[in-house]
Formats: sequence, structure tokens, C-alpha cells
Amino acid sequence: MTTSTEPIAPVFSRPSFVMRKTQAAPSNLCFNLLLLFVVCLYAIPSQLIPALAVWHPTQVFAVSALALLILQKLTLGQSFVVVWPDGYLLLAFVGAAALSSLSAFWPLRAYEASLDLIRILVLYLLVVNTVVSEERLRALVLAMIVGGLFPALGTLNSYMHGDLIEGRAHWIGIFGNPNELAYILVMLVPLAAVLSGRARIPMRIMLWTAICVYVAAIYLTFSRGSLIGLLGVVALLAIRQRGVFLKLVVGVLLAGGLVFMATSWTRSAGLSNIEQDYTFRQRIATLKAGVAMFAAHPLVGVGINCAVVAFPIYAPDEFRYRNALVIHNTIVQALSETGVLGFVPFALLFTCGLYHARRLASSKGLQPAGRRIAVGLEISLWGAMICGLSGGFLLSWFPYLVVALIASTRQIAAATAE
Repeated sequence: MTTSTEPIAPVFSRPSFVMRKTQAAPSNLCFNLLLLFVVCLYAIPSQLIPALAVWHPTQVFAVSALALLILQKLTLGQSFVVVWPDGYLLLAFVGAAALSSLSAFWPLRAYEASLDLIRILVLYLLVVNTVVSEERLRALVLAMIVGGLFPALGTLNSYMHGDLIEGRAHWIGIFGNPNELAYILVMLVPLAAVLSGRARIPMRIMLWTAICVYVAAIYLTFSRGSLIGLLGVVALLAIRQRGVFLKLVVGVLLAGGLVFMATSWTRSAGLSNIEQDYTFRQRIATLKAGVAMFAAHPLVGVGINCAVVAFPIYAPDEFRYRNALVIHNTIVQALSETGVLGFVPFALLFTCGLYHARRLASSKGLQPAGRRIAVGLEISLWGAMICGLSGGFLLSWFPYLVVALIASTRQIAAATAE
């Protein structure tokens, strides 16, 4: 009896961001299932059409894509690609979140949040292992833009039918929160703008129509943090335009938008006299409570997604005996819920994403269209960071999706440059 001396392929590749040229690209079916999964993250079909709930289409698309990818990897003896350092930072953050659930204020709530982060990790792995060309990169970004039309149009429909929360438009599912709805749409504006750069006229019209729908929906949510985020991404788009004429056009649109918002926005009183605004004082109270949680539990925090549970204990006196509030700042939320062990990889993950996206904008390994997409991904991530200063979006899928796309773009640029 003889024994084989062939080496066994590892499950994951070594720390590297280069996609090996000897690895076959995942099948189109696997990639198409990923596209459907991403669209479903925005469309929420199980809640949009209740009859579909029994089929769980979002989960079916995700599991099918993952199963096909695993099957191809096993069949061809390939390993999963985990991009360095982004993938390992995400793994470290997920591990820290899971560790925080062991001593969480509400262990079951933290456990369920940890499962959500594991699902986000699966999405990351799907993206970096299937988006291996500029064509696929553009297709996935376009799928995000199309998917974003569902909550945007749903928000406009809710507003027209008077379905409001304290006078603010919203939609369904996670988009039932006007702040979360608005910030996710803010992230899509720069992506649609960069894709329209040299697109054909019908596609350009579609993309700018989508931007107009996004902006209208953001406006109707009356989310002040997202308004600031929207102005931030538009300003960055203006700065990054090469032509003087384009900078002038975007600058005029930005100035016009500021004037329009200032004169017609119904929550403008909260911006002009913000210190007297009750919701503003609530946000300050959540920041103080979050810092107090971190000071009391500096290593692993109070547990992922458990700051709202711990709030009554650590809140300032004037809010201590009122309803529990979520932390309205993603940075403080990460500190309070996962401590130093979670905050460090979380902060480094998005810092690396911004850094690499900025470098990709001038990469010789990308075509001009690919470099424009890199610019859009960078500005999209900046939009998420700006909105995150006034909202707790630690468990939101969409910033992690952008980070995964930046990692895939790095692989594409590196493989092309070889």
C-alpha cells in the first residue's frame, strides 16, 4: 500500500492580496447568485412580498452562492482568498464580538448579533472570491444602485400615503429607521455618480434619475446626520473631478442644495438652535453613556448590540429613568460594545479601506473605469463614516460590503499589474 505525497490545499490562502492567475474565476452562476443576494439586501423581498417569506429568498441566494463557491474550490483544489490585512481585521473584529457575548449584559442578544457579523463575513468572502474582474466589479456596483431604488422609491411612496414616523418618511425592515435608511442611500450617491462618468446616454439618464430619487428620499427622512453626509460626499465628488467645468457644476448644485435645505427643511429649527433640541441632547447623553460603558468594561465592552440594554445604568441622571437609547455614534458604539479588542480591528479595517481605495484611484493596474469606481468606493465609505458620527451602524451590512469591494479591486489591480 502506497501513500500519496501530494500536498493538501489549505482552506484559506496565505496573507496576500494577489489573486493567483492559475485559479479559475468562479462560475457566472455563482456570481449571479451573489448579485441577487446583494439586491435582496436592499429590496427585502420577504417583507416586501409576505408570500415570499416562507421561501427566504435572501438566505437561499446567499447559501447557494456559497455552496457553489465551496464546490468549485474543492473540485479544483483551490483555497479561499482572504485579503490582507482587511480580511484578517474583519475576522479579528468578528472574534472580538463573539468574545464580548460571553460577558454581555444580554448574552442572547449579543449571540444573535455575532451571528449577523458572521453572515457579513460570509458576504465578504463571497465578494473577494468571486469579483475577480472589472466587469464583475462594475456589475456588482450596478446591482447595489438598482437595489437601492427599492427603499428609495418605497420611502417616496410612504411619504405620499402619509405613512410617517414623527413626520419623517421611512420604509420597511431595517429601512423602517429613517436615519439608517438615509445613510445607506447616501453611500449609493457617489457610486451612481462615478458610474455615469462615461456611460452611454440611456445608462447615464438612468443613473442620474437614481441619484435624484435617492436625494429626494434622503430629504424626506429629515435625517440631519445623513444630510451632512450627503453634503460631504457631494463636496468630495466636486473636489475629485478633474475638469474645472465639472467642479463648477457640482459646486453650483451643492450650493443650491444647501440653500434649498436651509429654506424648506422642516427640521431646520433643530439645526439653528441645536443646543435646545431634545434629540440632540439625547445623542449627547448616549455618547456619555457609551464612554462610561467603555470605562467600566474596557477589554470586551458590554456586549455586541447590548449598549441599549446597558444604557439605563450608565446614562446621565436626566435620562437614566427614561427609555433605553441606542448609541448615536458608531465609533463610541464599537468601543462600548466590544471594548479595545473589538474597536482596534474595527477602526483599522475601515482606515485600511479608505487608504487602499485612495491609492487605487491612481493605480496603473486598473482601466479608467475601474479607477473611477475606486473613487466612488472611497467617497461612499467616507459617507458612511460621516453619517456614523451621528448614528450607530456597527451591524449594518453596507459599509462592510464596500470594504469587500475595495479588497476585490486591489486584487484585480495587482493581478493585472503582474
